Amino acid sequence: MSDAFDLNAWMAEAAREPFRFLLDGKTFVLPAAGDLDKSILAAVNVDNPSATDIIALLQAGLGDQWVEFDALPVPLSAVGELFRRWQHHQGVTPGESEVSPSS
Repeated sequence: MSDAFDLNAWMAEAAREPFRFLLDGKTFVLPAAGDLDKSILAAVNVDNPSATDIIALLQAGLGDQWVEFDALPVPLSAVGELFRRWQHHQGVTPGESEVSPSS
């Protein structure tokens, strides 16, 4: 009989560097997108995110920082670029997710 797969050990070893970005002189920190809690999968389409999905993902990632970020004026093009850079930081291209619901 083989040993059980230790998911906690895998999560600790797979921890990625957070993604940091500046806006109006403030540094915001997003976790690697793949480090968000699995509950977000029920709320968004990670394979083909809509504008609403992108906002939900950013809100989940920013957590307590969301209120401050949301209060700042940011053009839609900048939100899109932020999302692309966040995905790129993890090595995921837009329209491609690291973890899908069937995984």
